[in-house]
Amino acid sequence: MKTEIKVEPLPPHIDGELIEQRAKAETVAQPFPLDLLPRVVQKYVKEGAEACGADPSVIALPTLVTLAACIGTTRKIAAKSTWTAPAILWGAVVGNSGTLKSCGYDLSRDLLSKDEERYQSEHEEAMKRHRLEHAKYKRAQTKWSRGKTDSEPPSEPARPSAHRFIVDDQTLESLVPVMQENPRGLFQLTDELRGFFDGMGAYSSGGRSGKDESRWLSVFDARPFSVDRKQNRERISVPMTGVSVSGTIQPSILANTFSPNRIASGMLARLLLVMPEPRAKKWTDKEMSLQTRNAMRRVVVQLKDLEHQIVDGAPQPIVLKMSRLAKKRFAEFVDSHGAETIQHDEALAAAWAKFEGYAMRFALVDHLVRAACGENGCRSDGPVRRKSIENGIELSRWFASETERIYATLNFAKLDDQREGPENRNATRLAEWIKSNGGSATIRDINRGPRRYRGSNKEALIREDCNTLVRDNLAEWENSRSVSEIVLLPTECDGDGTQDLPEKTKQVSPKSPEGSKSSSAQETHQPRRKKKRRKPLEASSVNQSEETADSAVEKADGKRRHTQKKSSKKRPPRRRRPPTE
Repeated sequence: MKTEIKVEPLPPHIDGELIEQRAKAETVAQPFPLDLLPRVVQKYVKEGAEACGADPSVIALPTLVTLAACIGTTRKIAAKSTWTAPAILWGAVVGNSGTLKSCGYDLSRDLLSKDEERYQSEHEEAMKRHRLEHAKYKRAQTKWSRGKTDSEPPSEPARPSAHRFIVDDQTLESLVPVMQENPRGLFQLTDELRGFFDGMGAYSSGGRSGKDESRWLSVFDARPFSVDRKQNRERISVPMTGVSVSGTIQPSILANTFSPNRIASGMLARLLLVMPEPRAKKWTDKEMSLQTRNAMRRVVVQLKDLEHQIVDGAPQPIVLKMSRLAKKRFAEFVDSHGAETIQHDEALAAAWAKFEGYAMRFALVDHLVRAACGENGCRSDGPVRRKSIENGIELSRWFASETERIYATLNFAKLDDQREGPENRNATRLAEWIKSNGGSATIRDINRGPRRYRGSNKEALIREDCNTLVRDNLAEWENSRSVSEIVLLPTECDGDGTQDLPEKTKQVSPKSPEGSKSSSAQETHQPRRKKKRRKPLEASSVNQSEETADSAVEKADGKRRHTQKKSSKKRPPRRRRPPTE
């Protein structure tokens, strides 16, 4: 009996041109899914993009972040009791200059401008009343101090706190008092995000540089933290932090800002990115209708009117649970998304892991916007429905696909693949020079050091390369009233857990036979002066040096004996002249 053998046809040959086409297809931006947005927001984004002639994603991302900022810390969504997420979004529109990347930023500013003007006028009126009350207090204080009564002194009126919402270009230390006065949350709306990221490594009077980045990671999850201010030794505690971030950034700056060290910290993974294909600017007569503006404005007012619940006298967010069907759908997404995460490299896997939480945050914003629009079945304190969860999941998937495309375009490699661009090479050479000079240097020292930094008008170049070291968490600024100094950070640990200092800052005790046991105890910081290295002596020079040393010893002994003989001879007493008559 013959057995039939089926021969499968060979797969078609994949030539280099087809591979190139597929690779190019992976870097093509997918259209933003407008149908996932609530109807009011969908119309606002569509008309705004048509009026600007921009891609809808340029308007959609800043709009979503703006809506989340209006919700603030008043609400959270819970997948279960131990897994909650606030309405905090961080987004960046990536594009070169002249690519209409600021259209969404301008619309967000315009949408919130009336509230900001009202907050400012209310604060000015409150300050006028405060100045009058403070003047009365001063007069009463003077009258009380002159009198001889046992009455209580007058109480000083409290300074009114400013109602703030939009903040821009502030370090975290300066932002902490503002967050304390505005527990509802803030909105970091910045046209250029480079200053925002550079500020995380800038010097702050409350501590050493580089600590702001780790604290911003806590702000992303609305976690409480405290700051010790160095000026007045005051400790400021913020029980509830919430800052949404929106802005623009250029591709080259984004690639240089996020070094492998900063990618590893998780800062880039928390950032929603859109980078549409560049469009040539064209004239259009289309404008956003007044009806659409007013409808979106009403949604913003409704969201900003949401309030906390008061628990033990303190404001706390209202936690919204998922409905049964919504929770089941989200569990399916977590399982499938988790299987995808482990298949990616380190940088992309770090971002992929954050999109589970972003699906919850998108769903929370979607639900509360629909509640603000009066949609049936949506309440600001009620359960999140399956429809909102589904929209949040699909939005999360779109941003995940966009992130993968942008990472590939900007060449964000694995975490252990160090990108050595010209800027990084110069910074690495500078770090090696600083290490050879004791581990720290002032701008003046660097100006007199490597050839690249010599001459006049080089301070900006020095600071740029030093800031690159700070961004890579390799150094930090130490400022005093008179001078700024760049100090290298320890990068490795030795066996006993102590930090491995630069070689020039170590000193081994000469009494130690091996030098290893007492080296850790004898490590002391040395001044930054260069020590002249002695050249190794040859054999002949060693013999000559020994003979020279012997002759020097003999001369010293002879001189000592001569001095002793000379001192042993007693001089006759000096005769005094008789007094003259």
